[in-house]
Amino acid sequence: MKENYTQQRGEDFDEAGDIAIRLKVLAGEIYNMQTTVEWLKRQLFPSTATGEFLDRFAAQRGLARNPAAKAHGRLKFSVNEQKTTAVTIPRGTVVSTDSEIPVRIYTTEDSEIPPYTYSVTVPAEAEQAGYRGNVNARTAVVPVSVPSEVDAITNESPFTGGFDEESDTTLRARIQNSYVNSPNGMNASFYIELVKQVDGITKAGVVSRARGAGTINIYIADTDGNATDAQLNEAQAIVNAQRELNVDALVTRATSLSYDLSVLVTKKAGYSSAEVISMCADAFEDYVSTIPIGGRLYLSVLGKYLLETGCIDNYEFDPSMSDMSVPNSKFFVTGDVNVEVS
Repeated sequence: MKENYTQQRGEDFDEAGDIAIRLKVLAGEIYNMQTTVEWLKRQLFPSTATGEFLDRFAAQRGLARNPAAKAHGRLKFSVNEQKTTAVTIPRGTVVSTDSEIPVRIYTTEDSEIPPYTYSVTVPAEAEQAGYRGNVNARTAVVPVSVPSEVDAITNESPFTGGFDEESDTTLRARIQNSYVNSPNGMNASFYIELVKQVDGITKAGVVSRARGAGTINIYIADTDGNATDAQLNEAQAIVNAQRELNVDALVTRATSLSYDLSVLVTKKAGYSSAEVISMCADAFEDYVSTIPIGGRLYLSVLGKYLLETGCIDNYEFDPSMSDMSVPNSKFFVTGDVNVEVS
């Protein structure tokens, strides 16, 4: 702009003058307009849209972004000596994990250690929604706001069911799949979309002739990796109302298959080992959550998810890991996670 202005004017101008300032401001505004136009162009197609615009494409296909969910489990409160009176464990009692990045957990109902007993187990959930709330067994041991009479706390089993809000990558894949496998009232996609109308159901699989000719089984799972009786009954009612004539359609629970992660990663500068382990574990959870019932886990795709965390330069899976498929009645869940950092 300066060169063109100088050529057309026939002489130079003062870099500190009014003309130079005006040209700099104009150039900045033109650049902002160009970047905005490029951003808007990316929002015109589901393959490149992000955020709110991707949500709008999902809505056009009858889909919605899955919200974050809290992990839940049970905490055990113990005393070393029996008490003659009950020890109250109020709702909202907070316990933390003994880890470099602590996870806070709180009880969800009032309870108490009865007189002349040693312990009580109380329902609890992670304070924050997300994958990080899925803590291993016997790790929630640090009292935060625990009654002084309690001598020990622990979780004898893992906390499960925590999910981050569905990422753009995962939602985009579901949108694109909805174009490829369009429900037509006769195929598996039709029944899958039917049962996904039930609140909380995120995965479904269909097995034709599961109990003989004219039968199908529809396997479902919710965000916790299971399905409640209420969800099963609601899904069955929807299917019964819209199934094909003379088809015996049964809605039942899908079963889970855990898959362990064991990987050696090379971290980038600026990240701590704890951050790398946490981000890689989240990426593993994110990928596994995208695999449908009856899907296949690919190490190449898992590696892509790990690299996209931006915290590692390279990775090397343990030789025991391999690609794996599950039948249409099962789905993958994350098992043990072992991330070594170099």
